[in-house]
Order: sequence, then C-alpha cells, then structure tokens
Amino acid sequence: MDLNEIKNSLNSNPNLTDIQDCLMELIYLFNSKFPNVNLNNLNERLKTLKIIKGSKYLVKNSSHYNPVTNELLINLSKISDTDCKHILMRELLNIITAKDNYTGFNKDNAYEALNIGYTERLTNFLVGNETESEYEDEIVASNLLEKIIGDDKMFNAYFTNDASLIFGN
Repeated sequence: MDLNEIKNSLNSNPNLTDIQDCLMELIYLFNSKFPNVNLNNLNERLKTLKIIKGSKYLVKNSSHYNPVTNELLINLSKISDTDCKHILMRELLNIITAKDNYTGFNKDNAYEALNIGYTERLTNFLVGNETESEYEDEIVASNLLEKIIGDDKMFNAYFTNDASLIFGN
C-alpha cells in the first residue's frame, strides 16, 4: 500500500481534520518499523473513521476502538492522565487489525486480554509510554506467551487475525 494513498484517504475524512498530521506521523512510523504489514484495511477505515469524545460512561478506559461502527471512543476524564501519542498509536494498531467485529486475534472476544496486552507491547515498542499503562497484567501475560511460542507466531496471528496460529484451534 502506497502511503500517499493512505494520506489521501486520511485527508478526505472531514472528521479528522484536527489530528490528520498526528495520525500520518504515526502511520509513517508504523510503516518504517513494519513495512510488510498490509495497510489496505487502514486505508479504507480512515475514510470514514469518527472520533467520539465522552465520559467514563461511554468508555471505561482512556480509549476504545469499535470496529463495527468504525468509531474511536475517547474518555475525556482520563485523557489528561495519559500519553496521547501512546493512545493514538494503540488505537491505530486496532484500526490496522480490525476485521468484522474484532481487532487483532480477538475473534469472539476469546482472547481479549491477550490481544490488549500484545497491542500495548507493540505500542510501547513504537512510541513508548510516558505514563503508567492501564494494562500491566495484560502486557505480562502476552509477553509470557510470546516467549513460549515465539514472536513470529504472535506477530503473524495478530496482523492476520488468526488466533489458530497461536493455539492451533
């Protein structure tokens, strides 16, 4: 996928005018670290992505991406306590791996904690985190599993939406 196409898709979305440059910077960073990851899904979803700002009643943690509605929910009461670049990269990873009603390898919410932990670990690798993570336990669990099965299996399972690569089911 040509990054210029992604930039055009991003620029065509009137819902993202305030953060287009920030998103594109993170997309360039992601692509530089993981150039072989397919970004076609990201390109399509950026055209209609909406960001919804709300309270803890809308979203429990700092943010949540809904792949069904293609909405990024932001908890305004937690945003001041978190690293915004980290949140944006984490949700960008969720958008990149969105499929049907799930992200990464979390089909049917069977591996939610593992998916969250792995997403956080990738986010930390890409942009770090200036604040304490909301998901420390999930990070530890995904790290342990990755040590057992290997980082290539985890990576491939995550970016191809295929948990069977991890668990063989």
